[in-house]
Amino acid sequence: MAEKRPRTGFDSELDLRAIIYSGLGIVLVTAVILALLFPLLEVFRRERAALDPAPSPMPEAQHPRLPPEPRLQAEPRLDMEKLRARDEAALQSYGWVDRAAGIGRIPIERAIEILAETGLAETAPSATAPPAGSEDRRIMKVAPRRKRR
Repeated sequence: MAEKRPRTGFDSELDLRAIIYSGLGIVLVTAVILALLFPLLEVFRRERAALDPAPSPMPEAQHPRLPPEPRLQAEPRLDMEKLRARDEAALQSYGWVDRAAGIGRIPIERAIEILAETGLAETAPSATAPPAGSEDRRIMKVAPRRKRR
């Protein structure tokens, strides 16, 4: 009996023709499916467009409208920087809070210097306040805050 010598370079158990036909079959089936899907997608697109309302012919309706309140901030970091800059400018400048009432604003550093020089003003106790040695808590009247403009 003659010995079989193994082939080198090509395995005889693999059917190259079947592999090529299978690959071509997969490509062909994929192409047919895609060819059928594109017209179907166009039908879906037309049906969806038919459900959308027609745009208004009035030019006012074409302008974008703001959403109802409350709205989200578009630039929260920029808004915070503006707020801090405005507050810093108010702390560092002279100005009127209420000119008619004679209430003004001075820079914070100057206010600290004035308080350091003169100290806080002593307030006289009210007639209804209990004596200083009493166990009761003292109640102090505070003027209502005025709104800033």
